[in-house]
Amino acid sequence: MRNPTVWRLAIWSLLIGMLITVGLIISCGSSTQTSSPTMASVTTSITDPPSCGAPGGPFQNVWVTITKVTANLSSTAAVTDSGWVTLVDLSNNPQQIDLLSLASTTCVLTQLGSTSGLPPGNYQQIRLYLLANDASSGPSPNNCGSGNGFNCVVPTGGAPQELLLSSEVQTGIKIPPGQITGGAISVSAGQSADLVIDFDACSSIVHQGNGQYRLKPTLHAGQVAVTSNSISGTVVDSVSKNPISGAAVLLEQVDSTGIDRVVRSGITGSDGSFIFCPLPSGNYDVVVAAQTTSASLVTTTYNATIAFNVPLGTALSNIPLVPEAVPPTASAPATITGQVTTTGSSGATIADITLSALQQAIPVGGTMIQVTIPVFTAFSQPPVFTTTATPTPATPSCPASADCFNYSLQVPASNPQVGTFASGSITYAAPATGAVTYEVNATSDNCTGSTPSPATTSSITVTPGMSTSVSTVLAFSGCTAP
Repeated sequence: MRNPTVWRLAIWSLLIGMLITVGLIISCGSSTQTSSPTMASVTTSITDPPSCGAPGGPFQNVWVTITKVTANLSSTAAVTDSGWVTLVDLSNNPQQIDLLSLASTTCVLTQLGSTSGLPPGNYQQIRLYLLANDASSGPSPNNCGSGNGFNCVVPTGGAPQELLLSSEVQTGIKIPPGQITGGAISVSAGQSADLVIDFDACSSIVHQGNGQYRLKPTLHAGQVAVTSNSISGTVVDSVSKNPISGAAVLLEQVDSTGIDRVVRSGITGSDGSFIFCPLPSGNYDVVVAAQTTSASLVTTTYNATIAFNVPLGTALSNIPLVPEAVPPTASAPATITGQVTTTGSSGATIADITLSALQQAIPVGGTMIQVTIPVFTAFSQPPVFTTTATPTPATPSCPASADCFNYSLQVPASNPQVGTFASGSITYAAPATGAVTYEVNATSDNCTGSTPSPATTSSITVTPGMSTSVSTVLAFSGCTAP
């Protein structure tokens, strides 16, 4: 015979087990994220290295209004698929942020919010949502003013202008594994993680031929670990040793064609310092140039200084920039002008064109590299333009059945100062004397071919304060409108 006491205990154990199972099913099926020792939490912040917000730069504000940030363990999940978790929900109180409001000397610009109760795992996709410009309501007061939507740019000395948005307002601006440091955000059970989204506003703004501004988002993300996944430094005048505020700083890596391409850009703060984080593992080339105006209105243009092979986690000591003329003598940059044209299957077609001003440099123990040099007063580094049927300036005119852009690039009128990081330090060689030459390289995601191919003009000799006209037209074909 069964022991009644044992039998009753077995029945109670079975009932308790069933109740626990039902509770787990209800919990997993609920959309509410609750905290438990097996779950995780994430704090989400946003930052921006404002390369176009330097004194004398094209913009004084870039306002965006954020409504939500989500994440998924799958790198291929569509916005309508399951598995999305909400990291930040500002739907009922959208947050309007000026991406140029702080100097680029900190990893975090603004904390968006925290959430807990997240399933642990490696989140390989993040989406950031902006409030539509035609939304019926939004933040109050609206820093974009009336009639400019809720996302806008404020040109230096001008009034707010609407920042045109694409369909990504509906589907979220996607940050895939290739734009996440380490390929994913790792969230462990019972632990918290600090996520920072790098919204490179300056590289995301395209000034269209019709005068309007369009958002072409450039976003990266990663977990904050300043001591191990950042590169920082201070930029100074090589003569006076004073810090240089507003210097353009580019992080570059060599692509398959041997060109050092910009992967991040920023400007120095009032104390000459800068920091980039979080960054993927690897070595970077740091390229810096500047143009300043003193209180007595003396303009000083500095050469480019290149620091090759800087490892991740490095805090560079003073990076010296050589003035092209020592104040009170003024110095002016050189200007390179030329034309880019775009055509499609049916004739003239607008397209986004990226123009890189290149100079040659050789790292210690290496071979010659074409390095991208900062362009002064540019919206982005390197600058991005949209071709149009009616370019400004109007001369030269567009060829028949083509749209065009007549570019003008202001660059240092000197050869670069070059150093290579080794054994924890770096020594710079003085800029080479003699002729100062550039190449201009153009690329486009909207076109399939170009003449010449690659779209590059070489041996452009420049002179301080003078303009050099490039006769070779960079003609893109097979273009589709962005």
